[in-house]
Amino acid sequence: MKFLVLIVIFIGISACSSPTPVSYYQLTMAMPQQANPPEPSEAKTHLQLQPVKVANFLNGAGLVMARSDVELVIANRHLWADALDQQLYRLLAEQLQARLPAFQLAPASGADDLRLQLTIDRFHAQANGVAIISGHYSLSSGNHRANHAFNYQQPLQADGYPALVSALSTGWQQLVTELIADIEQQDL
Repeated sequence: MKFLVLIVIFIGISACSSPTPVSYYQLTMAMPQQANPPEPSEAKTHLQLQPVKVANFLNGAGLVMARSDVELVIANRHLWADALDQQLYRLLAEQLQARLPAFQLAPASGADDLRLQLTIDRFHAQANGVAIISGHYSLSSGNHRANHAFNYQQPLQADGYPALVSALSTGWQQLVTELIADIEQQDL
């Protein structure tokens, strides 16, 4: 009889417990107002946007947190809604199209057209409550190539993964703004 009571209690306890739900996240960026389109007589410069390269440990499904300089934790239940490299590429392309009307994104460009290659090395939380985005990008046209490193640190406004994604979104917006300013300064 005691055995039967224990089985009923065990079944009751296990029935009440439910698995932790999985949460999915995506980066956000405010869509900028369309810049004034160039005059119809102005020829647009082609801009070839290469796929965004993301460090392998970042391009998995889980959000990443660095517990120390040498230990990274990848979340099992807090996941990106899309692959990170695809999200970053899509958001960057949207911003470039909206904010740089004199440029036309092109899948392939001529030798003298502008090419942008972006590599993300760090895109995660640190144990000190800061989101970090670092890496480098290159702008090239013909024989001219300019390389730029970046490192953005954005404090989390609260604990938790939603605050992390918000901080990463803010840092990503800062990077995109820097990229656009750099593209506008190119002498083509």
